[in-house]
Amino acid sequence: MLHLRRIPGILYKRRYVTATLIIFLLTIIYYLIHWGIMCTNLETWQHVSHLCRLHRRGEAIGSLCKPLCVDKQIHSLTCHAFHAGKEAVFSAKWEGTRMVFKASRKASGENMDPVYWLDSDGARQYPTEDEFDTMVRNVVISKLNLTISNNQLSRLSRLGFSRAKEKSLMRHIEMQNLWFLIQDNEYLCSILYADRDIFPQLLGTCGPFFAVEYVDPVEMSSGVMSMGEGHEEWAMRLKLAVLMMDLLDELETNLAEPFHLCDIKMSHFGVTKGGQRLKFLDLDSVLPRTVVGHMTADNSHCTQHEDCDFFDCRSKCNAVSSRCDSPVTNDNFQVVCEKIFLGWTLSGTVIVPGLLMSQHTPSSLAALLRLCANPDTDFNSPRAAVPEDIRHRLYATLTEMEQTLANEVLV
Repeated sequence: MLHLRRIPGILYKRRYVTATLIIFLLTIIYYLIHWGIMCTNLETWQHVSHLCRLHRRGEAIGSLCKPLCVDKQIHSLTCHAFHAGKEAVFSAKWEGTRMVFKASRKASGENMDPVYWLDSDGARQYPTEDEFDTMVRNVVISKLNLTISNNQLSRLSRLGFSRAKEKSLMRHIEMQNLWFLIQDNEYLCSILYADRDIFPQLLGTCGPFFAVEYVDPVEMSSGVMSMGEGHEEWAMRLKLAVLMMDLLDELETNLAEPFHLCDIKMSHFGVTKGGQRLKFLDLDSVLPRTVVGHMTADNSHCTQHEDCDFFDCRSKCNAVSSRCDSPVTNDNFQVVCEKIFLGWTLSGTVIVPGLLMSQHTPSSLAALLRLCANPDTDFNSPRAAVPEDIRHRLYATLTEMEQTLANEVLV
């Protein structure tokens, strides 16, 4: 007790050091929150309060505005960390359904021109319906290299079942809200690929915010990443790996062109109810190969290959011209094998084991994983796509092992 009583005096004597430490700590906390590494529910309530003020002023409309701001049916707001590319990410519950609200900085209007322009008298002028349709089509072509159908256009140019009349105030507000929303890659993918069931389903919008279904991230799924070494845990890991390869194959073969997951983490994969399917949850860096190729081959100056990368989507620096002029060279299978299946390696040695590295891993599977993770051994940071025969061999091996173990567990 005597020591506790002396603390205030010690702090007073060293008040300048104490003040410096407090300021330093608060600065760290500020930047952790600013970068999305840390969050608080106060931040979430501030976003909702701002959104509801916009709704009361008639500037934010959408199917979720009334239950969120008027009826208060959407509750249990919980912040989510690690969303550096977003203005806000938080989950909530509505009539027993858990959902995730999102709004990108761009979609929230940050550094983005509005859909209207001002005439010589300072009055707002809005595009005609045909002009707005053209604007929407151009955004989709620019972001996803996709020419959309009339049905897809109607889903992107109107909010749900909106029947706002042309040139009316409500339609102009709707246009403004939609213009913010379609700048967000996640919003576009959620609508345009809803029938594929590979991304979270869109549940509704309110102003520049949209909500998708909550899908349990893999790292938080009970038992999936258990460090136990029993056969049941190993069977779960194998099943998860097979589901991952199924999803990657769908992204590679079943869309208009292959899509690249340029920011791959275990937590970006989500397990649907029943555990029979995976979805990819973070769509900010999910892009078609053509778009990624333009980003990695933008002819910018480079001194090393890493200068030409877009997160996990890698390219090469031209040694002659010192320019990034090569389209993306690796693929999703390579990144998943390297970062998820194999784990963190140093000089070819596994330091932190991945999903498929355990005491049950046969040497044949370990060798196959290394071939998949680094198809071109000339580079320390792999820059080649996985050959089709290795992909097929890996999938066949995992499927056979998973089925064999599943049968043993049942027995």
